[in-house]
Amino acid sequence: MTHTLTPAESGRLELADYLDHIRATVDPHDPDSVLESAGALRALSDNTDLLVDHLHQELADLASWQSDNRYAGQSLLLGRGEGFLVRANIWMPPSSLTADEEQALHSYETPHDHAFSFLTVGHLGPGYATTIWEYDPTAVNGHPGEPVDLTFLEQTTLPPGKIMYYRASRDIHAQHHPTELSVSLNLLLDNPDPLAEQRFFDPATSTITRTNHSRSVSAHRLLCDLAGHLADDRNTPLLEHLTVHHPAPAVRHAALENLGRSAGAQALPALERAAHDPYPAIRAHALRTLDEWDRQEGAG
Repeated sequence: MTHTLTPAESGRLELADYLDHIRATVDPHDPDSVLESAGALRALSDNTDLLVDHLHQELADLASWQSDNRYAGQSLLLGRGEGFLVRANIWMPPSSLTADEEQALHSYETPHDHAFSFLTVGHLGPGYATTIWEYDPTAVNGHPGEPVDLTFLEQTTLPPGKIMYYRASRDIHAQHHPTELSVSLNLLLDNPDPLAEQRFFDPATSTITRTNHSRSVSAHRLLCDLAGHLADDRNTPLLEHLTVHHPAPAVRHAALENLGRSAGAQALPALERAAHDPYPAIRAHALRTLDEWDRQEGAG
């Protein structure tokens, strides 16, 4: 389950020293190594000048302001190294923003997991409240509406100095508005699986509401779509191979759809195999397509 950590180490670390420490001592793919670094994250959080110093550097060079930050607008990238990055997240109390704007910026009240593991510590302000569940990612395929067995863990907060560890694709949390502006610091660990996805959940119905595909999955789906629209017999066996062997259900689904679009009756063996795919949406598409073909032949 999600770990709450209380490291004995105290003191204060400068950002550069913290980054050097992580590079020298932490294996981003070893959870024990990451957990052992919690004291250093706490020491970084105890540096009350951290954000002031960093913002001064950023404001002095607005042309390159957060140019390599791929995260949402409430996150400030503080530094990175091989297999990890460090960021500050700003959490705002209820404001004049519309509900949709706040949702896009902060994802408040939206249960979700992450495709990466991370350590987080409260840095400034009272911290957000959060509700935490866990699930088994190997027991689901990830399609919207799919039932999922959620286990409630706790409701807690992230005040200054408190450190928590979230596991990739297993721990689910929903953040709730803090009473005052708050800041948390994160040590994010790269996931070695390029197909890892982020999922969103509805605990009231115990279902998955949507999935954010990885860049690799999105790119592979696009290639399947292009192959389907730019029909060429050379692509037929390649698409057929993907309907069986690609590990991402979303790509198998895209390959099957586009195989049917470009190959016509040659797609029949792939559709018959896909009728037994473990991913429900693929099975449904295959059975629906086969049924449509049977009705068209009967009408003819």
